[in-house]
Amino acid sequence: MDLVAVAAAAAISALICVFALPISERLGILDAPDGQRKIHPTITPLAGGLAIALPTLLALLHGALTTDFLPLYLTVAAAGTVCLLLGLLDDRAHIRPTYRLLLSLLIALAVLEVVPALLVTFLHISFLGQAVFLGPFALVFTAICIVGLQNAINMADGKNGLVIGLSLFWCLELLLFAPDHLRLVLLSLGAALVVTLAFNLRGRLFLGDSGSYFLSFTFALLTIYVYDTAFATLPADLVALWFLIPVADCLRVMAVRVARGRSPFASDRSHLHHFLYRRMPWRWGLLIYLGLAGLPGLLASFAPGTALAWGIAAISCYGVIVAWPDRRRQEAGGRAK
Repeated sequence: MDLVAVAAAAAISALICVFALPISERLGILDAPDGQRKIHPTITPLAGGLAIALPTLLALLHGALTTDFLPLYLTVAAAGTVCLLLGLLDDRAHIRPTYRLLLSLLIALAVLEVVPALLVTFLHISFLGQAVFLGPFALVFTAICIVGLQNAINMADGKNGLVIGLSLFWCLELLLFAPDHLRLVLLSLGAALVVTLAFNLRGRLFLGDSGSYFLSFTFALLTIYVYDTAFATLPADLVALWFLIPVADCLRVMAVRVARGRSPFASDRSHLHHFLYRRMPWRWGLLIYLGLAGLPGLLASFAPGTALAWGIAAISCYGVIVAWPDRRRQEAGGRAK
């Protein structure tokens, strides 16, 4: 059954990817280069989100009908659908960041109201002797985690293969701890990610805001559920390690913008992927980003007690990359003098 579902998910994803251009033209979600922030060579369809979301939503609906966890599956499917539609609207009409943030927060609060079991009520940290209970702060903490992850993943989605590659790491990591009934969803999602990644790396389509919104919300909810069910073997610090680099990069960029008197949601080219892109061919930059953001969490998943050490190593390497002088800027400065 799993093999059939994975094959079906891959086929649906491939079909959408092949017809990405006419689908995107019909929906009005084409990304045109502007020579400044958008430097891709041609107009590119933003259908990657659809190619990933539709097979995953079908797997979620199948889980709702065939397992005893109907509220969970329907809620995740509903939230994913709303986020997909919000992203499509953003791809088409460019919603203001503050409005988008507010809508995302409302979606998160609605999900937690419908399925209170998705609340993070305590933190089991591997290097502490006892759990930290959040009490009345559980709702606020969980909502901030969901919306914060969405914002971090959306900011990380700036180069081909990046967010999709990270999502494959998160699929693998969740599969190591997820209950059996969730395997079909994760495998279907993984199959859709692999197919879409192949088209994305060739520049045939982009993930789009629809893809980053859908993936961030879906992974946030599934991760919370898996943590709540496997907390004895899945410590909170390991979960934090899985998402450490994109979240840290998001917080750094927003802090720098505020310090410079700009909006934290203003656009610029100061993300980690921009540093890597300026310093090396992107195929190597992508490998370094995925290695830095994905490998520590995956390796620590086999030895959860090492999560803190891996986290310190990852954030140290991240700091070195960000602080390392930009050779092109140095050369430009030297020429200016």
